Amino acid sequence: MKNKIMACIAFFLAAVLLLASCGKSYIEENQDAYKPTDVIPVVISTSGPTQALQTFSYDFAVSYSRSGSTWAWSVVDATVQTVSEDTKKASVLFNVLPAGDTALVKVTETTIAGVTSAEKILKVKVFPFCPLTNGLADLVGTWSGTDGQGPDYIYDVTSSVTTTVSGTKLSVAGANVAFMADFWGENIVSGGSFLVTVNPNGTLDIPQQAFCRTDWDADYEIKGTGTWDNCGSSPTLKINYDIYYKDGPYWLAARYGANYFGGKTYLTLNIKMD
Repeated sequence: MKNKIMACIAFFLAAVLLLASCGKSYIEENQDAYKPTDVIPVVISTSGPTQALQTFSYDFAVSYSRSGSTWAWSVVDATVQTVSEDTKKASVLFNVLPAGDTALVKVTETTIAGVTSAEKILKVKVFPFCPLTNGLADLVGTWSGTDGQGPDYIYDVTSSVTTTVSGTKLSVAGANVAFMADFWGENIVSGGSFLVTVNPNGTLDIPQQAFCRTDWDADYEIKGTGTWDNCGSSPTLKINYDIYYKDGPYWLAARYGANYFGGKTYLTLNIKMD
């Protein structure tokens, strides 16, 4: 009798399993019910500048992929010049100065099923651009402003920075004098100038180079980047730089920025021509 009961139970379980195997699982049912139009796209991430100079072009892109999708670009107070074949990249010309100083770059994604996302709007602040009429000669003279970094180590510069033309570059002399004497405790006794590449798009490059020698018989190098602006009453230069202590060896601002310069790992020379 016992064997008959066990056999009946086994038969019943087998029947249940057989019936269960005939139906679809939860995942299979949802897979069957899926339609391409169920995907609601979102422009996940993009790349591109948040600041631009009037009359210059800049590249923008979506930084992800979705099979079968395309992207559409539009702008306000700018011009879309080119779009890549895969539509993921666009070159935008900021040919006008917006009334509110800010242009808009918009991008949407359309899936393979034809569903279009909401616009992702990128705000770009546009600055006026005034080219150099006489080339580097427009940036030659004496300058005043500030030099240094952090709440306690920014120094006034009063007509003590001078610039001259050196070949195809601009030579800048007189920077970092007060910072070296006060913060670092050494006085510059030789050198103290560096060469700057002035680019047509308003940027500056200072490749790593010898900078100065101090009264501690120590030699230092400099590197940095910056911008120039020829609009307004007179030109301005803003140079973010750091000083390399060869005997360390380390970069001063990079080493001490967290504790002394408000977390900034560079010094800033911010000057206007007298």
